[in-house]
Amino acid sequence: MKKLFNLDRRVVYLCLFIAIILPFFMKPVVKMTTTEWVQKSYDLVEEAAVKQKPILIGLDYDPATMAELKPMAAAILRHAFSRNVKVVGMTFITTGTSLAAGILDQVAKEYGKVYGEDYVFLGFTTQLNQALLNFGDNFRKTYPKDFKNTNVDEIPLLKNIRNYNDFHLVIDLSGTKIPGYFIVYGVDKYNFNYVAGVTAVSATEYFPYLQSGQMKGLMAGMKGAAEYEGLANKIDAGMRGMASQSWGHLTIIFFIIIGNILYYMKRRFEGRGSL
Repeated sequence: MKKLFNLDRRVVYLCLFIAIILPFFMKPVVKMTTTEWVQKSYDLVEEAAVKQKPILIGLDYDPATMAELKPMAAAILRHAFSRNVKVVGMTFITTGTSLAAGILDQVAKEYGKVYGEDYVFLGFTTQLNQALLNFGDNFRKTYPKDFKNTNVDEIPLLKNIRNYNDFHLVIDLSGTKIPGYFIVYGVDKYNFNYVAGVTAVSATEYFPYLQSGQMKGLMAGMKGAAEYEGLANKIDAGMRGMASQSWGHLTIIFFIIIGNILYYMKRRFEGRGSL
């Protein structure tokens, strides 16, 4: 009994470490309620597949926010490519350009998709406001060439694409204020289907846009990614991250309960003079 009262804290840390790291080596399924806005985001990609129209996705995250947003990007891209939806990617974050190009190429390779025919990455531009306005007319004003420095008119996928009207859905995944710019300079002027993926801490900022209908769907943080993975039946980093978080919390709660029980027992034993 004395050993329990004097349990080495390193044992607690070891148990917590195992609980957190174990889900990343498994394919855990965390039961959770899918929010209405994640469901609508998923449904719009499904509609794009039925209508055989491409989607435009802004991959506006950097190393600081990629833990929450990269799983989201991977889940959406896997869903789109599995349904043969064409994807056009871009970014307004200079420090995230290589991350955006990397996730597009990685997921496209998993599904045997061909660059220029099934997907394209336009790359980075600093002209945020003007770029969003140009997409309402002709995106070539901002992107005459793609990330690989190829003239966009020479890319098969882009030959019949000029503006927002040619996409069934526009998505932006961002840890910044960029989704708000999509609303002001894009949706309000050109009225297209728009969905955002944001970090969990900033999700509440966008609830008014959902209520007004300016934003059709919203995915928030790791949970949003996990919900989307569950809908697409493609378990990956989002679901593993949620399992890791849940198991870590349960381990902490377990040790808090055990600690309180031991404290109560110790008080009783001390009162009897047993210790």
